[in-house]
Amino acid sequence: MASPERTTDPPVGRQAPTSAFWPVFRVSLNNTFGLSAGRYRYLVRRERLWEPLLILLAVGSLVFTFSLLGYHVARAFIVSGAQLGQPEVAFTFALLVSQALVFFLGFFLVLSVLYFSTDLDILVPLPIRPGTIVAAKFGTVLVSEYLWVLLVLGPTAVAYARLVAGGPLFWLSVSAVALLAPVVPLALSSVLSLALMRFINRRHRDLLMVVASVIVIGVVLFFQMSLLSVPESELPAYLQRILSGQLRLVDAVGRGFPPAVWGTNVIASPDPATRLGSLAALAAVSLGAWWLMLFLGGRVFYGGLIGGEEIARRRLGPAELEAARARTMELVRQGSVVGAVFRREWRLFMRVPLYVMNGFVPSLIVPAMLLFPAVASSDPELARLLSLLQGAGTTRFYTALGFAALMVFLAGINTTSCTSISREGRQFWISKVVPVLPEEMVKGKMLFLAVTAVFSVAPVVIVFIIVARPPLLLLVGATVAGLAASLLALLLGLLVDIVRPYLTWTNPQQAVKSNLNAVIMMGVELVLLVGLGLTAYGLHTRLGLAEGPTLVCLLGLIGLLWVAAWRATVAAAADLYERRDF
Repeated sequence: MASPERTTDPPVGRQAPTSAFWPVFRVSLNNTFGLSAGRYRYLVRRERLWEPLLILLAVGSLVFTFSLLGYHVARAFIVSGAQLGQPEVAFTFALLVSQALVFFLGFFLVLSVLYFSTDLDILVPLPIRPGTIVAAKFGTVLVSEYLWVLLVLGPTAVAYARLVAGGPLFWLSVSAVALLAPVVPLALSSVLSLALMRFINRRHRDLLMVVASVIVIGVVLFFQMSLLSVPESELPAYLQRILSGQLRLVDAVGRGFPPAVWGTNVIASPDPATRLGSLAALAAVSLGAWWLMLFLGGRVFYGGLIGGEEIARRRLGPAELEAARARTMELVRQGSVVGAVFRREWRLFMRVPLYVMNGFVPSLIVPAMLLFPAVASSDPELARLLSLLQGAGTTRFYTALGFAALMVFLAGINTTSCTSISREGRQFWISKVVPVLPEEMVKGKMLFLAVTAVFSVAPVVIVFIIVARPPLLLLVGATVAGLAASLLALLLGLLVDIVRPYLTWTNPQQAVKSNLNAVIMMGVELVLLVGLGLTAYGLHTRLGLAEGPTLVCLLGLIGLLWVAAWRATVAAAADLYERRDF
């Protein structure tokens, strides 16, 4: 009688060993980036082969543009630092920028993959340690964050090699630093995410999570700025210490985040002992941050995950019961269908911090980047530029159009419109079966997009007022034109997503980060901005129309394009909701 075959599966009730990390990591990596689906679609079935080419073209052009800009910025830092005998300060700035990007973007990505992925329903019941799941998800996010490190550190290394020195040891050091650079900031953001989700586990969790995320980032920014700031009374002595060599510029710049200083020493220090010591310190701190993240994840991950399902219950008194019934009746009364669609869109959007980040954060960061130098800097060149922007005539008009174009740009890059259908994912069948006309669905979604457009436009208008100080009529005209063009861009983005929705994602990050619609939307937005810009130039400069008539003509053109886009969107929605199967 044959003996029963042995298995290596863990007994029921016992968790799998840490060797389960690699299978979970491969599955998470595959789900996040859609590797199997892409391989099957493009290599096996050979469908839509134009999509990879379009992605390569769009991503390649963006990487080239960003790298070229980063190269020139790094070159300026190297030249300025070389005058003080410290050109390596460019690496300190590059590491600080890349690690700040990893921290802020990673904070929301970690929340997305740890608490909103659909594969958690499969992973959590398996006999796998929670720390293993956290480690695999962390590794998945880490892979995507290496892009930011390479985009910032790569051009800096090229500029340094051309202007100062290169060689095999230099590039080996750059590779080692690039490998370790994102670990500490991403581990810190993961620790904050785990702690945040563990303690926010009651009613209104979605709203509290977004608010708490903003507060955490604000506190970290304030702490970082306070570390980097120098009291005005101490500024002359501080500069004198730098000029005399008593204080290294690298240490002064990186004092708020020592890993940036260690990374700079690994790359550019002439002392081998300093290089090895800095590399050991960077590796040790990275390992310690990794261990802290795993330690905390193993203890609070399941608590934070299950906490989202907890409902606080207690026995209600007669008055409270009557009030609850009244609130329920208010909810079930027949109201506007468009309003109901709008409320659903808003709740689904606010539920995932990653969507909120893509929707609102760029609208705050870009205007802030324009405002802070204009308000805080005393550079005479910048003062002359501001004086030019605040002048009269053609320059003032084109400045207003530039701010209007910025409104359109920010409304388009937040991916809110071009993922409006995709964000529903596999639950899209609910929208197909509810008794709502496709046109009503489009109206409700556009109402939500209009609200996001107002949030995107408002910071730009504030910066426009402070920086350019336009007259009232020009301010109103530019704002109306920018808002109208932004709504047109959002409608076109909604049309793109209706035509080709991406509904098979396994975590919310894919719906935004792995969605080709975002790339298509960039192309559509570019064509729209170039077309409207050339029209304004032809009317105002070539034909000699005044500012008011030019804006009226632009609004008329936007209105005609809006009508055509609306009809196309409603027709596509009818096909999507009534005839197309998934």
